[in-house]
Amino acid sequence: MIEQDTKAADSGQAIDQVLALAGDGRTQDALALLTLPVAAVPRNRNQVRRLVVAPAMRAGELDTARIFLERLVEANPSSSDDLLTLGSVMMRSGRREAGQAHIDRAGELDPDNLAIAAVRLQALVQGTDFDAARDFARRYADRSPDHARLAQLCLIALARAGDLDTSLVIVEQLQDRADLTADLALEVAQVLQLAGRHEQALAIGRKALDQGGEAPRLHLVVANAMLSLGGDDAEILEHLRQARDKAAKDVLLLRTLGETLLRLRQNEEAVDVLRQASELAPDLRNLKMLLARALRLARHYDEAATLLRKLAQEDPHSPALQRYTISTLLQAGLKDEAQGHYADLVGRKRAYLQGSFADALARLDENLANAPIPKGRLDFAWSLASRLAGREPMDRKAWDDRARWGCLADLLLLDWLECAPERAGEVAAMLDGIDAAVAGIRKGLDKGKGALLISPHMGPMYAGPLALHMAGIPMKWLASAPKIASFPHVGSLISTSEHSELEVTREVMTSLRQGNAVVIAIDGAMSPAAPRVGWEGRQVTYSQFAGGLCYRLGVPSFITIPYWQDRRVKFHVEAMPAKQEGQEFPAFAQAYQDAFFHEVERQILRGPENLRLSGGIWRGIR
Repeated sequence: MIEQDTKAADSGQAIDQVLALAGDGRTQDALALLTLPVAAVPRNRNQVRRLVVAPAMRAGELDTARIFLERLVEANPSSSDDLLTLGSVMMRSGRREAGQAHIDRAGELDPDNLAIAAVRLQALVQGTDFDAARDFARRYADRSPDHARLAQLCLIALARAGDLDTSLVIVEQLQDRADLTADLALEVAQVLQLAGRHEQALAIGRKALDQGGEAPRLHLVVANAMLSLGGDDAEILEHLRQARDKAAKDVLLLRTLGETLLRLRQNEEAVDVLRQASELAPDLRNLKMLLARALRLARHYDEAATLLRKLAQEDPHSPALQRYTISTLLQAGLKDEAQGHYADLVGRKRAYLQGSFADALARLDENLANAPIPKGRLDFAWSLASRLAGREPMDRKAWDDRARWGCLADLLLLDWLECAPERAGEVAAMLDGIDAAVAGIRKGLDKGKGALLISPHMGPMYAGPLALHMAGIPMKWLASAPKIASFPHVGSLISTSEHSELEVTREVMTSLRQGNAVVIAIDGAMSPAAPRVGWEGRQVTYSQFAGGLCYRLGVPSFITIPYWQDRRVKFHVEAMPAKQEGQEFPAFAQAYQDAFFHEVERQILRGPENLRLSGGIWRGIR
């Protein structure tokens, strides 16, 4: 007993000297006295941690902290706390590999310690091994909600890896908790947004802000959720501007702010914001495209043409970009240059139109992966189709493949009719039941007021104008195609891409007075400021323009939707509601809108190849 007391006294004297020497900056002398027997005493280790290591770390003296921690670990290699602290110090010193090894060892000694797991995952997240971070996050997914920092890091790692399913496992356990930190609430809300659960994302984001959260991305999450749900424009803009005040160089934030300003017709400010974003991220082509769109809407046609000319040269194989460039050149008064671009576009596309139209349709099955449909849009459409049918329509992969085929088939129709008009008969041979379909339209035209033929962006859209032409129906059709002299059917085109909304309206009115049928996809968007309505929990573009003409002028109106059946094209034509005696416009407009979306749902039930899933109502669903 006396011997043990003597050793304890000696150890106590030694640690007092260690602390005194360390306090005087005599690190090596202190370390010499911190022998393994001295460092093995729990009380001594606690004092070294508290009075030497912690102050050194606070002062940024990482080498000093490391040296003493290494001695503590040497004396007690099973101390997960010391291993963890040593690993963190080494990571901060730039010795990532050695630091990671110590952190991993701490985790192996105490695998149920979630605080240690959080530090381990943080080290992986800060590194470049995204797969390792994802795998680690998956292992702790079920337990991470019990530790806020670990849960936050798991969601970050899984988001980087695109693992939404595992993220939702964590979020389901967290979303109803009242004690979420602002940082964790941000990650939870972002996952909910990716899953299309915008109302829940909005609620969590708003609550975090109300509780004092100040992160710019919280404001961005709230703004994006409100944009998806059709929230108040002024509040959305306020959130985005508050976020910009705190993160003026956040490119994603600036892009969202720019898009919102365009939607609110604040085009000049949008140009300034998007120009700044483009300068911060000069390699983002889609950002430059958005800037070009803003320049056009602000009527800076020459600058927009200059920017688009450069983008078109860099990507000559993008038809959408080439068309947009052509229409911008026309707006800038550069008709000859626009004509040249169009000739080049047609020439390149014509080279790919080999064999017959039927052969080209068959080859689409080999290129389904090229269909430009975001996964979130497919998920939304699948869920909607299942609900409308009362069951899952078919095997999911088969459904997706048919949906992709329908999208590609309509693009092929456009290419064929535009680039090989002399072979339009091959397309015409696949159209069935035209005379029966247009019988009601003929009767409507007999009233002498023209007729409005509305449609959604669904089915083989480009077969519609061809069918009307074959039936001898006098018609004009609105499209974003540029009005180039060599464009097939240019005489019947009302181009929305190079005229203002007022000019388009005048052309439509003139065409109706002349007794034409005017074809309008009323879910299209001439500008980001296009009106939106709620549909299936989303905000989609829908214009009351056609309904307004029917109400004021008594113009007969029909919804016309082409659809595929056994890979042949058929047509559904239905009369739209007419104004009733004494009916006020709001009631009429709602009835017209309800009838339109009823036909949209009927088209969904005709099969996935008839959805198209591009443009119009689909544009904002991702």
